[in-house]
Amino acid sequence: MRLIRPYRPEELSLVIQRGLASAYNQLTDRDRLVATPERMTRQFREMYRAVLSTPGSALLVAESPGLPEPGPAGHALLFPQPNPFTGVTEVVVMDIWVHPALRGRRIGSALLDEAERHARSIGAAGMVAQIFQQNQPSQALFSRAGFQLERYVTGKPL
Repeated sequence: MRLIRPYRPEELSLVIQRGLASAYNQLTDRDRLVATPERMTRQFREMYRAVLSTPGSALLVAESPGLPEPGPAGHALLFPQPNPFTGVTEVVVMDIWVHPALRGRRIGSALLDEAERHARSIGAAGMVAQIFQQNQPSQALFSRAGFQLERYVTGKPL
């Protein structure tokens, strides 16, 4: 049995650590030009602070048996914002993570299901996520949840 619930403040530091560790594996070549552990840590803390101070945002955590260490089995950070083209509210999945020992057990799917319920509850017209090009497991997770490729994000170092 798994439970998806809002985070508890005492879990925030661990959630940020886990999301940050995952982010290191998602850096693009352009990101690596400027990424340092200190800069990324500062950025992640600021991102979570800004998102969680926004009305309608949420940090969902998953509890699941079989976790080899204390803390949530997974999490999803949700940020409502207006679509830049239409102005309607969408929920951006800013961060999603599942403990490596528990991947493949539908915890990510349960988080996205609850994220959708949250998005509907605040009147959002849709959900979006930006996924690292080589992160095929995340692409498959979002595809199974009904997300479709809509845009490409391109980058260029200066």
